[in-house]
Formats: sequence, structure tokens, C-alpha cells
Amino acid sequence: MPMKYLSTLLLLSLFLVSCKHKDEEEVTPCGKTNISYQADIKPIISKNCKACHQEYMVYDKLNEICENGKFHKRVIYLHDMPPSGMDSCDLITLKRWYYNGHTPY
Repeated sequence: MPMKYLSTLLLLSLFLVSCKHKDEEEVTPCGKTNISYQADIKPIISKNCKACHQEYMVYDKLNEICENGKFHKRVIYLHDMPPSGMDSCDLITLKRWYYNGHTPY
């Protein structure tokens, strides 16, 4: 192979290796990944759920429905709670919190 082709192939390889793939954190509308119940989830619950589910303003009560699968089914899978719908950033935040162990911190 002529040197010109090898040089081109080498440059192309270096270019492809140096490309950065954007991960979910960079392309989602809300990039926060360190999510806590008190700072992030409680305000979402207050805005979207409190009218019918006052008890979820207490972490232990919300954690109960996370543990028994109702939260995942209704909020994350079916998207039928809340009935009025939810802001996409709020939903992403709830999903991240839920899938990361739904901790109180």
C-alpha cells in the first residue's frame, strides 16, 4: 500500500477513536444525576401527587409503593399517574431516583 493510503487510514483511525459518545446525561433535558428524595423528589410529589396522595410527602410511605411495585407500574411503566400527566424532566428525575435505589438522601 502506498504511504498516502496508510497515512489517511491512520488519521481516520485516530479521528474515530477520539470521538466522544454523548451519554444519557448529556442529551436529556435535565442532567442532574445525584438525586435525593428531599431536594428533588419531594417537590415533584408535591406538585404532581400531593392532592390525592398526601402520604407520599413522607419518604417511608413513598418508599412502600416503590418496594411493592406500584410506583414502577403506574408512574414509570403505564404513565397513568398522575392522571394529568407530568413534565418530562420530572419523569426523568423520578426514573433516575427509582432505578438508582430510591434512597432518601
